[in-house]
Amino acid sequence: MKTYQQKGNNSLLIINHKTSKKVFIDDVILLKGDVNYTILYLENGKQKLVAHSIKFYEPYLKTHGFLRVHRSYMINPNHVKEHNQIDEYLMMTNGQKADISRRRRFILKDFK
Repeated sequence: MKTYQQKGNNSLLIINHKTSKKVFIDDVILLKGDVNYTILYLENGKQKLVAHSIKFYEPYLKTHGFLRVHRSYMINPNHVKEHNQIDEYLMMTNGQKADISRRRRFILKDFK
């Protein structure tokens, strides 16, 4: 996966190689997977649909601090508003809920 460096060390994530659409990684709040598609939820309220699975983005985004908390969700921990430990979900700053799987609960053990 290609990445580009902008002024100020803001990394870009390429969404579409043909049209060269890019998104700042810091603007991504949540990735929600649906079979072979991924929906990127951005800070400005927009959503981008991409024809790649979350698994395609996971190795690159892990280096930027993203956490895979469920088979269908990958989150940016900087945008977590609330961690509900009883119902096992995270409330993000844009109002989306990201479920936490039983096997990945240990990732959030130190998260407050």
